[in-house]
Amino acid sequence: MSQLYVRQHFFNLGGRFDVTDFEGKVCYTVTGSLLKVPKTFQIFDPAGHEIAKVVHRPFSFLATFDVEMNGAVVATIKKKLSFLRDQYDIDSGAVDVEGSWTGLHFTVSAQGRPIAKIHEDAFSFGHAYELDIDNEDYEGLIVALVLAIDYARSESGSTS
Repeated sequence: MSQLYVRQHFFNLGGRFDVTDFEGKVCYTVTGSLLKVPKTFQIFDPAGHEIAKVVHRPFSFLATFDVEMNGAVVATIKKKLSFLRDQYDIDSGAVDVEGSWTGLHFTVSAQGRPIAKIHEDAFSFGHAYELDIDNEDYEGLIVALVLAIDYARSESGSTS
C-alpha cells in the first residue's frame, strides 16, 4: 500500500509540481503545459520516464480529458451537463470510480475490489489530495484521474 500526496498550488497549473509519499520523497513529477493547445499534464517517475499523460480536448462542449499510458488512451473523463453540481463520467475498462467528485472524496475499484481512496484536504493552500492506494500497479492512472478532475473543477470555478 502506498500513500501519496498531490499538493498543487493555484499558480502551478502551467508549471511543475511533485507527488510525494508520506515522508516527502518525490514519487512522481507532474509538468503542465502553460500556453499549449491542447492543455496537457505529463506524469514522470523519478528516473524521468513518462508514466501517464492527461490531455484536455479543447474543442469539446463540456470539459473532456483523455488519460494516456504507454501511448494508448486508458480512460476518458467527461464533465456532464448539470446545473446544481459538477458531475463526471469516467470511461475506463480498467477501473470503476464511486463517490463525490465535487468534493473529491472517492473510491477507485478494479475487478470489484477497492484499490484506492482519494480525498481532498480542504484546509490547505491551493489544492491538496491524499491518495491511499492499495494496488501500486494503478498509481499512475489514479494520479492522472485526480489531475484531470482537479483541472476540470478549476476551469469551471468549482471548489466543492
